[in-house]
Amino acid sequence: MAYASSEDLRRLLREESFTAEQTATAELLLELAQGVIEEEAGQALESSEDTVILDGPAEDDSQYQAGTGTRKLILPRWPVTAVASVTIAEDDELLVFGKDEDYTWSASGILHRRGAFWPSHQRAIEVVYTAGFTTVPPSLKRMALRLAMVGWSNPEFLSAETLGDHSRSFSAESLGMELTKADKSTLGNYRART
Repeated sequence: MAYASSEDLRRLLREESFTAEQTATAELLLELAQGVIEEEAGQALESSEDTVILDGPAEDDSQYQAGTGTRKLILPRWPVTAVASVTIAEDDELLVFGKDEDYTWSASGILHRRGAFWPSHQRAIEVVYTAGFTTVPPSLKRMALRLAMVGWSNPEFLSAETLGDHSRSFSAESLGMELTKADKSTLGNYRART
């Protein structure tokens, strides 16, 4: 899932049409912009199914019960849209979902253990779940298009230019695709949990 399309970028640039080469360039710039956004967020934001093996909750967790663990387990990616399976690794015990069963989950990515505690050791729980957005939030689309427009308007990676005695400086480091403070603040709402 791309945050924006080459057609979206073409419209913003007010171009009549794109050649095949321009379309390919636009798609590459949008892919790079998406990478900048997801790098700042610390997670892929598009919906996908992931399999993770998690350590049991640490003792410094406020919900920790000495010697047994906690009742809450936080998944690394969110928003969560589905949990396919939860397995206690050491016993290969497949847990059953439901409020009167072994666990429940929330869209915010918290697994709640019902009637027991999560194990407190490393690599204790395997979870197969789906997380991310199926529809791109408008703020992410806006960021991706703005970043791609910067790359489009600076194809030579010019980072500085002086007119007196003409001097130019080039940098391929970031293509000028830099997030603003406001962008970073917005992406705080999408940040992965560590």
